[in-house]
Amino acid sequence: MSQLFYGSINYDALLNAIKTGKVKTFKSASGVRLVNINVWVNDQPDKFDNDASIQVQLKDEFRTEKGDYIGNLRKHVKNGSQAVDAEIVTGDDDDDLPF
Repeated sequence: MSQLFYGSINYDALLNAIKTGKVKTFKSASGVRLVNINVWVNDQPDKFDNDASIQVQLKDEFRTEKGDYIGNLRKHVKNGSQAVDAEIVTGDDDDDLPF
């Protein structure tokens, strides 16, 4: 079953990381510029209730250095499932409405 994670990326941190020249980037065949990232999914939420973190992927020559963290994610949890009684949905109430 798939899972939904939601969160945000710190745009300023991403730009700063790219400007260092250490971040792995590339241009696709269609001309779209892309940044490689790593997503770390935690076994337990961290102290800020984040379930995952996003980190930029560094070029091979900088792999020994620590990449910048640019965002966090949280796992989407559905609200309690609501059982709906079919009679309520399809019931034929005589409510005296003209339509």
